[in-house]
Amino acid sequence: MTGSLAMAQRVAEATRGTEKVRPAGRVTRRHWSQTDRAFSIRMSSLVQPAPPYSALYGLVRVGLVSRDWAHRQAGLYPTHIHLKETDRSHALDLRPTVSGWLDLESEHSVQRYLRSDGSPLYGSFTDVSVEPMLSDLFNRIRAYFGMHAPLGQVGAEKGLVRLCWLLAKLEYIFRNEVTNDPVYRMFSDGKPTVEQLYAAADEASVNELVELVRLLHSSGSLNEMRTLAGNPPLGRPWGIARPVFNSYWADHDLLIGGQDGTTLVDVNSVSKTNNSTRSRRWIWRLLCCAWLDSEDAYRIRNVAMYFSRYGSLVTWPVEELALELFEGEDPEDTRHEFLGLVQQLREEDRRARPREA
Repeated sequence: MTGSLAMAQRVAEATRGTEKVRPAGRVTRRHWSQTDRAFSIRMSSLVQPAPPYSALYGLVRVGLVSRDWAHRQAGLYPTHIHLKETDRSHALDLRPTVSGWLDLESEHSVQRYLRSDGSPLYGSFTDVSVEPMLSDLFNRIRAYFGMHAPLGQVGAEKGLVRLCWLLAKLEYIFRNEVTNDPVYRMFSDGKPTVEQLYAAADEASVNELVELVRLLHSSGSLNEMRTLAGNPPLGRPWGIARPVFNSYWADHDLLIGGQDGTTLVDVNSVSKTNNSTRSRRWIWRLLCCAWLDSEDAYRIRNVAMYFSRYGSLVTWPVEELALELFEGEDPEDTRHEFLGLVQQLREEDRRARPREA
């Protein structure tokens, strides 16, 4: 992709000279990724009232809840509540697409977080006695978002981002070892209450996230996304939250739009955008995700990056992006080669999983 450098420079130009939202003081390295996840969850709730998939997976992964509990919780979200009872029994592994549903369980992806006997793959807890408390927590989260997080609009942000911060912590335990994390220790040291979990976010982090939401609105980027979504009426979803590409490639993405075409948006809360090596990887990832939708389930016609600390949205039509990356050469041969390699790796992964379990 010989045109990658020029594309990376365009990313830097989009944010050059723009005042950015910074943390209030010195922060740890983990603060940046935590803020990124929390803001991405808030962005997702603007687009679609879907379950916090990775947060629920994280609770299952460490053994705090059963898989059935997580499926029941997912089935209570507006996107999933009208599924047939037989489908709601594995609701967490069902994801909406533009044209229907994607069943992750049929891809055997459940082996990512459970053993073959259904026990947690990385279980640190021996019982699920906190399930009633967590049920109360998620009931309150759904109610609060339903009342105070209108689709596509700024809402009661201080309360909303505090909950997004907590959900981001639960997302983190899905893919990371977290024995030293304060929220994780709340469970290992006893049984926290809903109030204790709600209060876990520090005020500086909450205020920073509120500023990111305000910038999304004041910069005009929220209106740009509304236009990409086709200017839907109030109350109607703008697209799909956390679309899935090749198993669980879904953490920070949004799809905005519908049957006539969507824009895949990567939400990015980095502080610096002038690292060309990193920017090229962001661009490559977007193109690869668009290519991975080989059956056109998501109707991806454009890709975009939203830089939340700058309030800057950068978009490209997929076909034009591919042509610019390959500097006019036909990218179809590379696309077919890429998809063939992906299929080969997936087959190898499927063969390896039973031995791991």
